[in-house]
Amino acid sequence: MKIIMKTQTLFLLCLALPVWLGGCGGGNADPHAGHNHGAHGDEAAPSELKLSPKTMKALEITTGIVKAQMLQPTFEAPARVAFNHESMAHVGTLVKGRVSEMNVHLGDTVNKGSVLFTIESPELGAAQNAFLKALDSEAAALPAVVLAQNNAGEAQAAAEGKAAEAMLALAKNPAAIALAQGKLDAAKPVLQRATELLASGKKLAAAGALAGAELNRREAAVQTATADVHSAEAALAQAKAQQARDIAAATAKAAAAAAGLKAAQAQQVKALGEAQSALKTAQATVATERNRLTLFGMDANAITALAKDRALTPHYIVRAPRAGTVVEREVTLGEIANPSQPHLLVLADLARVWVLMEVPPARAEGLKPGQAVTLVNKETDYRTNAQLAYVSPLVDPETRTVQARVELDNASGKWRPGQFLTVQIPTGGASKKSLVVPESAVQIVDGQPTVYKVKKNIFTAHPIEVGERINGMIRVHKGLKENDSVVINGTFELKAEFGKAGAGHDHSH
Repeated sequence: MKIIMKTQTLFLLCLALPVWLGGCGGGNADPHAGHNHGAHGDEAAPSELKLSPKTMKALEITTGIVKAQMLQPTFEAPARVAFNHESMAHVGTLVKGRVSEMNVHLGDTVNKGSVLFTIESPELGAAQNAFLKALDSEAAALPAVVLAQNNAGEAQAAAEGKAAEAMLALAKNPAAIALAQGKLDAAKPVLQRATELLASGKKLAAAGALAGAELNRREAAVQTATADVHSAEAALAQAKAQQARDIAAATAKAAAAAAGLKAAQAQQVKALGEAQSALKTAQATVATERNRLTLFGMDANAITALAKDRALTPHYIVRAPRAGTVVEREVTLGEIANPSQPHLLVLADLARVWVLMEVPPARAEGLKPGQAVTLVNKETDYRTNAQLAYVSPLVDPETRTVQARVELDNASGKWRPGQFLTVQIPTGGASKKSLVVPESAVQIVDGQPTVYKVKKNIFTAHPIEVGERINGMIRVHKGLKENDSVVINGTFELKAEFGKAGAGHDHSH
């Protein structure tokens, strides 16, 4: 059954109408007394009225079929449509500068990454210049490290050369000693043989068996062999003495070489450490300045281009952090923008919106996410079913209410943030199935709730017995049956038409 609801104001007017109509007379007096009616006197209002389709259209009369429905008792709470805060973006700036280009306006829809506006920023230019200086420092520090590494290598080689010279000097001495020892070893047997021959010659000479000349020759041979041994012993002693001197000299050279190597290594380690420290500092500065440029909105390609071309481009480009619609704009072309400003633009996704409602704490006790509610726009009589998405666990200290919300699909743009609604929330009371009609279908005629049945273009006024009103619907206890066709919109105008017909053309006001 298609039901078009009237506003509460109209309903209240309908309730007040019998009082106003009854104001012409009091008690049981003739309602026409004092009005100078015609000769026909008082006439009862007709119970039927036939209207042309043209008149029905002019009066905006619509009809519906009476059905039995389940009505759940509810209470109403004020609500308003709001942005989905979880899909909003407050866009600001990280640099100070003048807005040189404005690409969007209020109401524009943008994609993620779209350019919103551009700021000409001296601060960004200074950051780019600092980055280039850091690159220069890094480039200068690299050769110093290479040079320190080469110097350390040369010092190592020189010290190793001196040590090798000392070892070479030591290697020469053993040959001289061996030669002297060989001569001594060779001279000793000769001396021993000459001594033995001299002893045997002396015995033979005493016996008269050896000539004196032979004995003299043997004595000379002993003397010669003895001199040779003494000479060899002196040579060996001299070689050993030379070896001792060579060992001392070589040891001294080796010690000097080691000390020189140690000093050279310490110096070169220090120089290399300083060069490497300078390089690391330069590299850290480059990284810091690169990160700073990244925070200022420059991407990797832009930073690489800056390092290559070395041309400053102090244009801070602000891009959309997400897709959405521009719902606020606090910046204009040529204006100075500051990081201290809370936001310059606000983007919101209007495809889904929130409906925020304020519920008294006593009513909020039974609320939970997923609970069904009805949203009503009383200006248009539009209503739709929804579900609670969130119920706050806190009571607002200012309003002393509990906030709850509904999330709505808004792809059609039907819901506008800031729009006021009424939410009807079931109370949890018992519900039952009964015949119902919209409140707009009921008028008070002669103090009696009345509906207008319709068959073709003939309208009939029917008193009814009504029950409670729930969510804009009225229970009907008597006077209607299911599938009856009744007027649900335009009943106020129809009541007026019945009044006109009752007055008739015989009255002379």
